[in-house]
Amino acid sequence: MQVLFTTLRNASHFLPLIPFISACRRRGHEVAVAAPPDVAERVAATGASFFPFGHPGDEGLGPLWGRLRGASEEESMRISIGEIFAGACAGAALPGLLETISRWRPSIIIRESQEYAGLIAAQKVQIAHARVAISAPSGEAQMVPYAAAPVDLHGRAAGLPPDSSGERLIRETALTLFPASLELEAEAAAPVLRFRATRKEAPPLPQWWGARQGPFVYVTLGTVVGGFDMMRSTYRTVLDAVADLPIRVLLTVGADLPLDALGEVPPHVHVERFLPQDDVIPHAAAVICHGGSGTVLGTLAAGVPMVVAPLFADQPFNAARVAATGAGIALPTRGTSAAAVREALSQVLADGSAQGSFGQAARKIAKEISELPSIDDAPLEIERLARLPLNAGKNLADRG
Repeated sequence: MQVLFTTLRNASHFLPLIPFISACRRRGHEVAVAAPPDVAERVAATGASFFPFGHPGDEGLGPLWGRLRGASEEESMRISIGEIFAGACAGAALPGLLETISRWRPSIIIRESQEYAGLIAAQKVQIAHARVAISAPSGEAQMVPYAAAPVDLHGRAAGLPPDSSGERLIRETALTLFPASLELEAEAAAPVLRFRATRKEAPPLPQWWGARQGPFVYVTLGTVVGGFDMMRSTYRTVLDAVADLPIRVLLTVGADLPLDALGEVPPHVHVERFLPQDDVIPHAAAVICHGGSGTVLGTLAAGVPMVVAPLFADQPFNAARVAATGAGIALPTRGTSAAAVREALSQVLADGSAQGSFGQAARKIAKEISELPSIDDAPLEIERLARLPLNAGKNLADRG
């Protein structure tokens, strides 16, 4: 069977697909990824074939991202989901994606949840489709109102029936690594198929701190924040928060942040561009993060509590769910201070009942994740979904 995955260019969007790509290849399926050209090297590392499609580029998206400065949480969602992902990115991707489909003829298209051209193209040519929910599916359901209009506009231009309510989005089957405990009580209407990724044992950490002792805290704001001038001050906030604490800190900043933008780095803070989080998080006593879905999922899978300072997109939802489960503390969206981060981290690290409460909640979720079906079961479900008859555009939503 030929399985085509589609993704945006950001690492945080592509990385959640890798367990599913690898599982399909182990099953013997022919696997390809369609994405912007920037993703070619990452795809090659998985062994999958690569087909490029169009992207608006930094010159096209820069003015849109710039409008996030000072925007409310709702306006940020409208810009990032509606105008950027479902709007400009999907529109640029569709022509090349449709050409790839006509040549490669996949049996099923599986998109990461913020890549919307895959959904439109699959329905246009009547190919089975599903999505990998890179956030909790019930959280992604809250994004539908922002994506529905641009997806409908692209769909009509492609000859699909009108769908102003976003029914195509609502009823699409989701594959996810997120456990049910991170969902809202009312989940998305479509079936959700949950799996656990294969995790290897983390190697020992290098001795970056010499003889210094104290709890190890991992700090990450993801792979893209460093590219946004208006959000770089968050790094300084976190560095000031940990400056006087008796801990060891690893900070990863991604590829786009000029290191001199950090200012003075405390001696007990080691800075790296990127490290695989599964090599780092299992060693941590706590994680400070932005609430990106990959970081939240990886931290909870390791049973580590966290402090979440959300910035935009799905991060406020993730922060709220972490706090609701008791596995960490959520700080205000784009409005936190060094003092607030320091106090929250101190609570998570503190001896006694507070630490026990956060740690126990995180380990409870880790146990839940460990008991999910193996990722190697995912290709069996993908095969079943590909065999289902299409039903008036509802596609895969009729069975789960």
